[in-house]
Amino acid sequence: MIPFAKIAAVALLCLGSATFALPASAEESATQNAADPRQGNNIVWRGDVDGTIEISLRHRSVRINVVSGRSVRRQHQNYRVQGFLPARPLTVRLENVAGPGTVEVTQQPDEANNFTAVVRVTNNEPSRAEFRFTLAW
Repeated sequence: MIPFAKIAAVALLCLGSATFALPASAEESATQNAADPRQGNNIVWRGDVDGTIEISLRHRSVRINVVSGRSVRRQHQNYRVQGFLPARPLTVRLENVAGPGTVEVTQQPDEANNFTAVVRVTNNEPSRAEFRFTLAW
């Protein structure tokens, strides 16, 4: 009976150690993410625009609305979302903007727009032109 008691005690000790180790490692990863909340949270977008479009980002979903001109080309294969846009008010910002026109954030995510960021791209050229940008948060 004594060997069984030792085995049971060792098993409980190991099980207890594993139980306490899980929250510690979860806490560590939460601390690492809290240190840099923007780590990997962005969308890199590229597409050929003729006219004006609006690009909406909600969570990880990207939608294009053509305001004027023809449809966008090549955008479906040329965007990448890293992370997700959280369902809380925050400020998004444009980085690495390139193209012969204007690219601007027209809506910041908040409760009124269901936490959606909207970027307007306007091409000032008479034909299609490539635009690129990174929207980060």
